[in-house]
Amino acid sequence: MLKIDFWNIAFTIINILVLYFFMKHFLIGPVKKILDDRKNMIEHDLDAASAAKEEANQLKETYAASIGAAGEEASRIVEDARTKARAEYDRILSQANADAAKKLEHADQTISLEKEKALHDLKASVAELAMAAAEKVLGEQSGPDRDRQLYQSFLAESGDSHE
Repeated sequence: MLKIDFWNIAFTIINILVLYFFMKHFLIGPVKKILDDRKNMIEHDLDAASAAKEEANQLKETYAASIGAAGEEASRIVEDARTKARAEYDRILSQANADAAKKLEHADQTISLEKEKALHDLKASVAELAMAAAEKVLGEQSGPDRDRQLYQSFLAESGDSHE
């Protein structure tokens, strides 16, 4: 039969306690330390990842703001270029109009001068023809004084007072 001995139970309890403290000190302590170190390392990595994510979000917002500012700057530059191009177009157009007006005025003056010259040449030719006709009609009666008198009368009739 089974006999329960007090000393046997006491040594068993002491052996269990010694084994417990021995395992706690040499096995559970280092394992617990390793687990705590890992837990701290994971928490540190999570905090670093969270900080990196927040920094990335801030950089993203800064980038988006920069892109928006660049878009506005590009729009402003395009608008300035359009304004300058319009001003240059207007300046070139007004200069071309002024040049055309000067050329028309010069052409009008040239036409006027040519018209006056042609009219003067025509009057001179008509006067010569008239003198030649008068000379034929008068025959030998004509002379330089008579020619001058006929020329003066012709010019007076035509409305010109040149000699």
